[in-house]
Amino acid sequence: MAPLPPTGPDPQATVFDPEDEEAYERFFHEHGYVVVRDVLDDAHVSATVDELWQSPSLLGAYPRLKRNDPQSWDDDQWPAGCRNFLDPLDPCSEVETWRNRVVPAVSRVFHTLWRGLRFDGEREDDVDGRLVVSVDRMGVMRPTKVKMPGKDGSAADDAPLTEKRDWRTSRNWLHWDQNPWVSPGFFAVQGILGLSEGGATSGGFVTVPGFHKEFAHWAQEHPEGSLPRVTRKTVPFSVPLTDEMQDRRLKVVVPRGGLLVWDSRMPHENFPNEDDQWRLCQYVTFKRLPTEGLGKRAAAWHAGIRTGLIPASFARRFSAEEHAILGMAPLEEQAKGLQEALEEGESLSPEALEAARKLRRAYRLKQIAMDPRELMEAKQLFQEAFAVNPRLKEPLQCVGAAEDSYLPFWIL
Repeated sequence: MAPLPPTGPDPQATVFDPEDEEAYERFFHEHGYVVVRDVLDDAHVSATVDELWQSPSLLGAYPRLKRNDPQSWDDDQWPAGCRNFLDPLDPCSEVETWRNRVVPAVSRVFHTLWRGLRFDGEREDDVDGRLVVSVDRMGVMRPTKVKMPGKDGSAADDAPLTEKRDWRTSRNWLHWDQNPWVSPGFFAVQGILGLSEGGATSGGFVTVPGFHKEFAHWAQEHPEGSLPRVTRKTVPFSVPLTDEMQDRRLKVVVPRGGLLVWDSRMPHENFPNEDDQWRLCQYVTFKRLPTEGLGKRAAAWHAGIRTGLIPASFARRFSAEEHAILGMAPLEEQAKGLQEALEEGESLSPEALEAARKLRRAYRLKQIAMDPRELMEAKQLFQEAFAVNPRLKEPLQCVGAAEDSYLPFWIL
């Protein structure tokens, strides 16, 4: 039997002021998540939403999609695979999403919540390591109750709402982005930036309040081998539909411009959009890296810049402090390495840049492939990219090493 729908929104889900650090830190440690308002101002949010619709790497890549025309949102025109997430083909060119990652108010919340915490395997002398931001995804859910336009192309204010049930995303995928058998302790702090004024029916976040305190015990009660189709390598790790925690799920609503942050030990999922509003958000994660991890992270950035996977012009947008937040420079004295990567990246041939674009397309296609034909197409693109520029294998190897730090690179 499928679990009951989540209740909510969570009556305890107080929305905190950014200045009230002590209060929201206390709430976070008690409940495993917290919502902080107004980390992005209205202008930043509006610019990000405009970018989402206009950028040729995001929804702008689909010219038949019209922002205010529900008829254009049907499945035959909607991006393939876009049910909860929109994976940019080339997120490094997206100005606003990158600006949001380095906004001081955002990093301040993460720094506040990370102080005093130590993740699994972290040495005591690494507790003062640097917090580094992820390169993550956008979340997009269509309205599923819409006013369809008439023959003149417009919808009257009193037009009835048409229900589009097949546009709704699936429910009942409670999961962790952390394997309980490998990392039963604290590991990371994940987050969502709200880009739309969500409600209890417009799609969004579901969790089990306080479960971060039960996570290690749950792993002991469900040892490796006791659950079908999951192993120590399984991430995301799904919660069984019959687990009692399913009946404790609650919705958490994130206001426009607000930030929801949760302990990665918290089971979570999205609830489907069941009303006439968009659900738009940007995912962001911060992880504290020791010196070795910073070196791996910087190596991945530098290799990507040198080979064209990351435009050198993009890296020049940021200050030295923002380079540190992104993990481009592991140590101050190694900033020269970034400068060399920038100079080399700016002298790339058109052929090398085209190879980088093919590799990004191949990686994206592999992520959303639904049949063997698409997988073969991705394989062909990989081969073509490497044939033109064999050095592209270096960034992939560096990213593989950096991914161990739980900082996803969606840049490839």
